[in-house]
Amino acid sequence: MKKLAKSLKRISSHKGLLFYIALVVTELKVVGHLSDLHQETQGWIPKSEQLLHLQIPTDNFYGPGSAILMVPFAIFKGTACLSNYFYLVLGSSAYWKLSNFIQAPRIRLIALAAIPCNFYLIWLIDSSQDTVFEFALLSWSVLFLVERRIAWFIFITFLLCETRSGYWVYFLGISIIFLVRELILHRKFAFKWLTVFILLFITSSFNYFNYSSPSPALEGGITAYFSYTKYHYLALPKMDMDVFLSGPNGAFSSNNGPVIPAGSSEAEVNSIYQKAAIASALSNKKETVLGWMQKFDSYLFDVQKIPHLPGTYVLNQDNKTITILDERLSWHIVVGNLLFEIYRAILLLALLLGLGIVFGYWLIQDKKFIQSLKLPILVTPFVFGLIPGILIYTETRFKIVSELILVPFVAEIWALAILNRTKKQITD
Repeated sequence: MKKLAKSLKRISSHKGLLFYIALVVTELKVVGHLSDLHQETQGWIPKSEQLLHLQIPTDNFYGPGSAILMVPFAIFKGTACLSNYFYLVLGSSAYWKLSNFIQAPRIRLIALAAIPCNFYLIWLIDSSQDTVFEFALLSWSVLFLVERRIAWFIFITFLLCETRSGYWVYFLGISIIFLVRELILHRKFAFKWLTVFILLFITSSFNYFNYSSPSPALEGGITAYFSYTKYHYLALPKMDMDVFLSGPNGAFSSNNGPVIPAGSSEAEVNSIYQKAAIASALSNKKETVLGWMQKFDSYLFDVQKIPHLPGTYVLNQDNKTITILDERLSWHIVVGNLLFEIYRAILLLALLLGLGIVFGYWLIQDKKFIQSLKLPILVTPFVFGLIPGILIYTETRFKIVSELILVPFVAEIWALAILNRTKKQITD
């Protein structure tokens, strides 16, 4: 009978997963129909074809991670439009497995609802060039970390770092945590975690010899310049900083931007922008501090989508005026932004109250409750993401996946607190 019960439970779980996948895939299809943007993942196909022919990619403006993941769709011509669905299914499957650590069934359902209820995430999966890859890779990265499958964690997270270079902070941070943990608790050196530093060294060396720069991705310089130009603090959180600063008389114009000599290589351009970013930060100290304040607030506490506004707003730096070009307002965008605000407000409140619950149990030295938590490690992508978020800049699209990964941990806290209260009431 026990074997039969387990088999029935397994079948039920598989049916639940299939229904869940069907739900998010259907939602992606609907969002794709409503969106006024095009699917961007197909843009990786030329780079994927270079990798397929064992050629070193001709540029390293972005890392090769996304192109690697698009290789199967380069092999089978005409299938690139399916890539979003494929990696959405992969990521959702890992998220489903993470939710299984939550003991209370109703709380588990609430945690699972975080993907279909997060319409902006689905919107980005449909239209962003790499969000769907980030979602799939980070979901499996944290799952392997929770399950202590270290080799798989290192492999998947390295691919994640090559997709979005900001995750190197998370990758190195986790390695340092476990190195220190092993030294303190077991008084031994965990050599396997040195693999992460070796991978960083190999990647930097490869990039230096092939692209004349050790940077993980050569868009870093221009991104830093965006983040430290004099008027960057005027853009966020309201407006898209890239568009805002890129007008005819903006931070990149001949009057205001750094001089880029003709024939400069990608690495040289990256270096020029990095130096310009440092010089601007030092020359505009008040604006830099205001920018850091805004980025900190935006990363942690702003419940609206960042940037708040969907249209095109351009700064004329010479005249110190802002031009409204295209407001791009439609009801499905406005309603989508409203639903995201509600979603993130609930998540933020649940997280803060959940952390308060954990702190309360820690104060009364209830070790059993603390030790019952299996998912605290899920906070690390979001916490380590704060570092590049403040040093460079933050938008919702850069943190929406790491925020999603917080949800199972928050749900686990509430589930354990409810179960503990129920047990206490029965005992009393």
